[in-house]
Amino acid sequence: MYKNIGKIVLIIGALCLVFVLAIGLIKDNKNTDDTSAQGNESETQENTSSEKENIIEELQISEDDLSLEAGDEYKITVNGLMTDGSLKDLTDEDKLIVISNNDKFTVEDGYIKVSEDAKVGENAKIKFVYEFDAVTVNLEVSETGDQKAETNTVKDTSNNNKDIVTNNNANNKDNTIMIDDEGKHIVTNPSDIHVLVNKERNLPSDYKPDDLIKPDIKFSFEGENEKRYLREAAAHALEELVAEANQEGIEIVGVSGFRSYSKQNSIFNYNVNKRGYEAANKISAKPGQSEHQTGLAIDVSCAGVGYALQERFGKLEEGKWLAENAHKFGFIIRYEKGKEDITGYQYEPWHIRYLGKDIAEDIYEKGITYEEYFEQYM
Repeated sequence: MYKNIGKIVLIIGALCLVFVLAIGLIKDNKNTDDTSAQGNESETQENTSSEKENIIEELQISEDDLSLEAGDEYKITVNGLMTDGSLKDLTDEDKLIVISNNDKFTVEDGYIKVSEDAKVGENAKIKFVYEFDAVTVNLEVSETGDQKAETNTVKDTSNNNKDIVTNNNANNKDNTIMIDDEGKHIVTNPSDIHVLVNKERNLPSDYKPDDLIKPDIKFSFEGENEKRYLREAAAHALEELVAEANQEGIEIVGVSGFRSYSKQNSIFNYNVNKRGYEAANKISAKPGQSEHQTGLAIDVSCAGVGYALQERFGKLEEGKWLAENAHKFGFIIRYEKGKEDITGYQYEPWHIRYLGKDIAEDIYEKGITYEEYFEQYM
């Protein structure tokens, strides 16, 4: 009887051992399956992430406003801003669709072409569409050089019907602009201290003032740098401004003065890659459109904002003093608050432009921008 009981115990023990081993095997298989599933998921996520890096966030165009003469051609570049900040040239892509609302303005082989019979003042919008994104360039036909030089003869009936000849170039503003091969408006008086530079009036790419000096003031950085420099008249005026501020217990420190065309190009491209074209165009100038290249403008700051360029500077004692006193030394706050639609840039209480005392004081008293003053009084 005892032998039979022993056999039964051995059989039960063997069965239990088999059962335990089976359960262990099942768990191992399950763990293996789970690890494999996680691995595939991770790989899928990596692939998805990799694919996202190549997604186009927005389209950008080399110029969004152009003034061209009849018969002109202009090389246009359409880029896609990728999620990683890089730019992809889409100009020759088959997927890029071009839509013009005026058949006298066409795009062929990357060139915008204006018909020979297009009339002065005629305009068009050309839209570039790539998949789900689009960007538009606005165009207008401008006068040719010959047309600008022509004189118009008009009748004066109050003066014995004698002919009076009026020259279209009598206006000084017309004489300060030329149109280059790319359709850009280039100023012809870059060294004039009253030169107007903005999104519509470009400086020549090779322009650099020949009278740059270092104003004897404190700067927010150490070492030699081109941004320490200003044109001589502006530099001496800035020294007087800072000296007067210091006497009144106000600290004004230089941050960025002269800036070359190439440096501005690097800054603008950096902002485009970081913020996108539209945002960059509101906070920084395209190369050739920066007042810093004139050597007549400088950004200033103070310790209250960590010597940074922040809008909060305008609310501090230093910023308020600058706004109320800059004109006394020949400077203006160039980009005023609430004037963004006129100047093309956001409010910059730190950016001052030298124009000389007479004009700076007149602009201050009239409470207008330099664009408005230039149009009405220059």
